[in-house]
Parts: sequence; structure tokens; C-alpha cells
Amino acid sequence: MLENQAFGWLKTAITRGTSSSANTSIENCTDVTLLISGVASDFEALRHFPPAGQVTPSTGEAACRASHDNEQQPPPPPPPPPSSSPSPTDILETHRQDLTARLDRIKTLLYEERSSSSAAYAARGNCTNYNWIPPVATSTFQSFVSSSSSTTTHLLSDLVQNLPLLPFEARKSSAAIFNYLLVCGMDGSDARQFAGVSTAFGGYVLDRAEILLGSLVRGHDGRGGPLLSSSSSTAAAGSVDITLLCGSMLRSCLRHVEIYRWILADSQCQRLVYPFLEVFVHDPNFDVSSDALETVRVMLTGSAPALPPPEGGNELLSAEEEQYRRNVESIASEFLARKYYEVIDERINQCLSSESNYMTRRMTLQLLSTILLNRSNYNVMIRYISSSQNLVTILCLLRDPSPHITLDAFQVFKIFVANPAKPPEVIKILFDNKVKLVKYLEGLHKEREKSDEQFRDEKGLVIGTLEELELEER
Repeated sequence: MLENQAFGWLKTAITRGTSSSANTSIENCTDVTLLISGVASDFEALRHFPPAGQVTPSTGEAACRASHDNEQQPPPPPPPPPSSSPSPTDILETHRQDLTARLDRIKTLLYEERSSSSAAYAARGNCTNYNWIPPVATSTFQSFVSSSSSTTTHLLSDLVQNLPLLPFEARKSSAAIFNYLLVCGMDGSDARQFAGVSTAFGGYVLDRAEILLGSLVRGHDGRGGPLLSSSSSTAAAGSVDITLLCGSMLRSCLRHVEIYRWILADSQCQRLVYPFLEVFVHDPNFDVSSDALETVRVMLTGSAPALPPPEGGNELLSAEEEQYRRNVESIASEFLARKYYEVIDERINQCLSSESNYMTRRMTLQLLSTILLNRSNYNVMIRYISSSQNLVTILCLLRDPSPHITLDAFQVFKIFVANPAKPPEVIKILFDNKVKLVKYLEGLHKEREKSDEQFRDEKGLVIGTLEELELEER
């Protein structure tokens, strides 16, 4: 049955000629709807083709009959003469090449439209044409997600959920199209002209968030966890390229306020947030762990870029930008305040332990500093610097062999020292160690003081505060 389904799809390629001629036609095609229809056919062929080595029902039945009736069976007929028709493997390869070519062509058409739009925007003196709707981006969105055809509805979502099934370049193009539809209305001087597409596609992703975002997070699992369903998986998920593509798509999703809010909801954080801090940032592959840490940074700070900076004194755009930043910072700060113990105490502090690798400790320190110095996280900062255990952790990092980590640790340590309402246990630790701390800090990054005036001033202030520190009388 599976074999018949596969060959039924594969036979459609026989009448289309060779991959070379098909690709020539694809490269010149400007009809996005037609290209996406071809993507759907190619993708179905890949989905239904039996994995290598799989025994189909018809093959199994033949083997069973042969084992029971071997003596009664007449000698097998001679093999048929070689056929001039392409083999199923050749046809499948044609589908793979055509799928890659079609997705690349769609991506190219999107980028070409954006380039033309940017040039026209500049020619108009940076004025938005509100009567123009981007035809390629709009058609791409509608054809990928809104078609009445059962083979193309949710097609882009299906491609993203089945990245291991796709050829390498097709994976990259699928992710690029997904990212473009999400952020084309947020990036670039002419972003407002594409805002309708980004908003509509963001709403679509939110509607399918349970499935789609879960797949993007599972795509980070380097331990071999399936990105595909068990019935259709033909390749191990978790390869580095898939992980990085899933990371980029997830961060594009996080740029939409409502998707960002949904991911940080209490009902989702165990599944969508904590795996990054518990597993992915500790991956031995540098690219994977760095990418995971960047996703964590966006999750916990909401600091991904949104709308482009205003040009020509566009006050309306500036107001929208400010409102966006307030929204995402509010979502992030509320999440951190609500989940302080789970995020800071249980997970971020674990990332700062000596058991973590160098890059994880360094980037986590930078993230922690960003969180604590953000005004919207004032309550989180006070809670963190009121803990003597947190102070001990930072003091240990301040003596790390790496100069980069000691510099990052200083950025957090200075907050403990500058706190005007230090708890008694924090004061005691600082007082008991102030002589050693002052001596150590005087030599800390001495060479940096010559070129970094802010660091020199901050270090002097910290040393002066420590020297004046006294225990409170009881």
C-alpha cells in the first residue's frame, strides 16, 4: 500500500521530463501559486516514498509464499529486459531537485520584490505607498496557508515540521521563506508596506502554535528526538543545520508580541522555555549552544529588534516602536518575576556553575547582567542581589581564569556593591572579604582602564564603596 502510494506520486514526474529541463522552467517561473503547487507534489512524493530497506506488504507476502511453497513453485521466469523508463529512485531524486529549485525560486521572487520595493520607497523620498500591496509576498502567504487545495493548505507548516525529510538547500529555503513572511513587515525602511503580510502570517502561526512551535523546539534536540512523526520519519532530527534553522525560526516567532506572550505562558514554559536552559545551552557543539543562548536571551529580555528606526522624523513610527518595546519588556519582566525561582535559582545559576562550559557561563553572565540592569526588572534585580548565595556565585566567577568571564562577573558584582539596602548577610560577606577584594579589584583588568573610562570609573566607585563598608551595629 505504501509502495503504491509512493509510486502513484512518483509517476507524475515521468511526464514532466528530466530534472534539468524542469529546473530550467522553474528558474524562469514567476507564478508563485504554480510554484507552490509543484512544491506540494514534490513534498508528497518525499513523504510517501518508502524508507530505504523497508519491506512493503507486497514484498513480504511474496517472501512468505516463497518460504512455504518453494518446492511447488515453478522456476522463476527470466528477468524482463531493461526498461528505458526512469527508476523510482531516479524519479524521487527528480522530485528532490525540483522541490529545492521551486523553494529557491520562491525565496528569490520574495527578495526581488523587496529589493524593488526598497528602491521605489527611496525614490519617493522615503514615503510609504499605502495603496500598494506586495503581490509576491501576499500570494506566497495565501498559497502556502489559505489554499482550498488539501495538498497546499498548511504546506509551509508541514515543510517546517518535516525538515529532516527535505534536501539540505530545501531546508534552508523553507526556513528563509518562513522567516521572511514573519518579519518582512518589521525589517527595512519600507517595512510598513509589508506589515499586513507579517501580521497575517503571525496570526496563522499563533493559531497553529501548539503544533508548530513545539516542532521548532523539538528540532533543537541533538539527542535524536524526532522532529517528524514516528510514522513519517526517515532521518534523524537534531542535526546541527536543522537545530540552527529551528532556532532562527523560533526567534522570528518571538518578535510577534502575541506569540511571545503565548510562549511565556505558565502552561507552555515547561515545554518551550526550560529545555533551552536545561539542555540546549549545554550542548557540546559550539554553534548549537550559542544559538540556544541567543534564543534564551530573546525569550528573557524581549530584546529582538522590531520595527525599523524612524526616518525623516516619522513620529508615528517612533511611537509604534516605543509601544512595541514596552509590550515585550513588560511580558519578559512579568515572566521573570512570576518564574524567578524556576528561571534564576534553578536554571540560570546552574548555567553559571563550574560544571558548565566556558561559553555557556560567559553568555549566561552577560544575559544575567542585561536582565538585572533593565529598569523593568527592578524587583527581579532586588531579589537577586539580596541573596548571599548569589553573591558567593559571582565572587567565584570573579576569580575565574578567563579574563572575559571576570569582566562579565564584575558587571554583576558592582550591582551588589552599589545596592544601598544590602541585607546583613550580604554586608557581612563583603566586609569579611573587603581587604582581599579591594586588592584583587585594584589589579583587575588594569590595562583596560586606559581605554575604557566607564570601566575605570565604575571600578573606582566599587573599590571606594568597599573601603567605606562597615558592619551594622546590633
